[in-house]
Amino acid sequence: MNFLDSRFYAIVDRFSNLLILNIFWIVSCIPIVTIAPATSAMYSVVRQWGLHQDTSVIRNYFRYFKENFKTSFIVGIIWTVLAILLYFNYFYLNQDGTAIRYIIMIPLFLTSLLFLTVSTFLFPVIAHYNIDWKEVLKNSFMATIANFQTAVLILMILAVFGFVLYYFPAAFLIIFSCAAYINFLLCNRGFQRMEVVSGRVSGK
Repeated sequence: MNFLDSRFYAIVDRFSNLLILNIFWIVSCIPIVTIAPATSAMYSVVRQWGLHQDTSVIRNYFRYFKENFKTSFIVGIIWTVLAILLYFNYFYLNQDGTAIRYIIMIPLFLTSLLFLTVSTFLFPVIAHYNIDWKEVLKNSFMATIANFQTAVLILMILAVFGFVLYYFPAAFLIIFSCAAYINFLLCNRGFQRMEVVSGRVSGK
């Protein structure tokens, strides 16, 4: 009975922490320009859960929001610009009625796939390593190439979360922190493999 009680408490505790973290993330994203720092803070908190069993939410969230603000803000701007460029490339390509658009579509699709897969490692890298924004971009790209299957798996999982959110809008109260938690755990496996190969540990 004690074991069941402890397991039940652990489940309730994790659920409540995910809910609190998700709400803090949503509120922090309201100014729009703070989406990237808020996301990096969320990933940093779930990293603490996964690696150090530190279940604190509020204290850690604001600590990492401030600590990673500059790096994540710059990365967020760069990634937003790249996303806009990709969008307009697709938009103008769809206006082209010639056959050449099908030729251009292939490299554009591959570029978009690379953009999306690198995106899955972007905030886990910010959360896991104490590096500047240039190194974040470099390490995210390298991690994606080394763990491409993991990146694709993460995209598939995020797509499932997207469908859940679409059909059950109330899930927005907890679904983003759940997605971040799963995303980081999968990315961390890739980090561990890379650190074993390189013979060093670079995590915070």
